Amino acid sequence: MKKIIIIVTVILLVLGGIGGYYKYAKKKKEGQTYKKEKVKRGDITRTIQETGIIKPQVGALVKVGTRATGTLTKLNFQVGDRVKKGDLIAIIDDRQILSEIDNAKAQLVTAESNLKLVEDTYPLKIKEQESQINSIRAQLEYAKVNFKRTEELFRRGFATQDEVDRNLKEVNVLSANMIQAEKTLERLKEEFRRQVDISKANIDQSKARLRNLEINLTYTRIYSPISGIVSQVATQEGETVVAGLSAPNLITILNPERLEIWTYIDETNIGRIKKNQDVEFSVDAYKDKKFKGKIDDIYPQPEVKENIVYYLAIVKIKPDDAILLKPDMTAHVKIFTETKNNVLIIPNEAIKFEGGDYIVYLGDEKKPVTKKIKVGIRDENNTEVLEGLSEGDEILIEEAGKPSDKKPNKKQ
Repeated sequence: MKKIIIIVTVILLVLGGIGGYYKYAKKKKEGQTYKKEKVKRGDITRTIQETGIIKPQVGALVKVGTRATGTLTKLNFQVGDRVKKGDLIAIIDDRQILSEIDNAKAQLVTAESNLKLVEDTYPLKIKEQESQINSIRAQLEYAKVNFKRTEELFRRGFATQDEVDRNLKEVNVLSANMIQAEKTLERLKEEFRRQVDISKANIDQSKARLRNLEINLTYTRIYSPISGIVSQVATQEGETVVAGLSAPNLITILNPERLEIWTYIDETNIGRIKKNQDVEFSVDAYKDKKFKGKIDDIYPQPEVKENIVYYLAIVKIKPDDAILLKPDMTAHVKIFTETKNNVLIIPNEAIKFEGGDYIVYLGDEKKPVTKKIKVGIRDENNTEVLEGLSEGDEILIEEAGKPSDKKPNKKQ
C-alpha cells in the first residue's frame, strides 16, 4: 500500500511539473514582441564549413640524402637557411673513390696497351707464317718436278729406285709441312681475332668501371634539387653516413610557396563539392584575414576516421598567401557550393520549424498569424523562399522587448 502511494505521488509531481512548464512557456510566448522585416530580392550562396590541414604540395618537401658512404666533411646550410636549386649542400669524404678512379685509369691504360700490342705483333706473326708457307710451297713444287724427272730417268735406267724413293719422301714431307703451316696460319688469324676481342672487352670493362666510379664521385657532392628553406638537418659535419638499401637523410628542404589544404569532406556533403568551386579559409594565426582559393582536386579514395567516411578535397594556396602560412596549420574552410541571384530572401531568424513545416509570422505585431512557406538554400544570414511569400510582404521576427498581450492566431 505504501509503495502504491509513493508511485502515485511521483506521477502527480511529474504531471504538475509538465503543467507548470506549459503555463510558463505559454506565458512567455504571449509576452513575445516582434520587429518587422520586408521580403526582398537578393543574392544568396550556400556554403559548407569544413576543417582542413595545410600541407606541402607534392615535390615541395624534399628529403635530401646521399648514396655515398663516408664522413660528412662539409655541410653548408642549417635550419632556416634559404637555398637555391643547384646549390652545393654537403660534401662526403671522397679520398677512397679518387684512389679507385686512379686505379681504374691505370687499368684502362694497360688494357689499351695490350690491344695495341696485339694489333702490332699478330700481323707480323701472320706475315711471317705466310712467308714460310710460300717458301714451303716453292720447295714442294720443285720436289714434285724433281720426283717426276727421277721417275722418268728410272724408267730409262739412268736412276736407281733409292733415288726415286728419296725424292718421293721429300715430296711427302714438304706436303705435310705445307698442311701444318697452313693450319698454323689459320690458328694465328683466329688467335688474333680473339685477342683483339678480349683486349677490346677489357677496355670497355675498364671504361665502364671508370664511369661508374666517376658517377659515385658525384654522389659525394650533394646539390639542392629545389629552391626553398632548410626545415630540418639530420646529420652534422664529422658524422659518418652509411648508404644502404635507402639513402640516409641529410637535410629536408621545403618550398614555402607551394602549399595546399587537405580538406576532409563528410560523405553527406561530398555530392555538392566540385572542382573549381570557390573557397575561403582562415587560420588561427591570422584570425582577421581571409584567404581565397579553389577546389583543385577531389581524391576518390575515402578515409575513415572514427567510423565516419571522409573524402579529401585539395585546395592549392596562392604563393603570395603561402609565404604567410606554415605546414600542419589548421585551416577553417568555407566552400561556396551554390549561388542564386535575384531570389526572394528573408532573415534566417524569421523562420520557425513547427509540426514538420517551415513557418513565418505575418500581420500586425499585436495580432500575428503564422504562414507556411517552402524554402530553398540558405547562407549564414538569409534563406531563399520558394513558395508562400511575395516580394514586399512584411514578416515578423521575434525579439526581446516589451511583453505583448497578444498571441499568434491559427495557421493560415
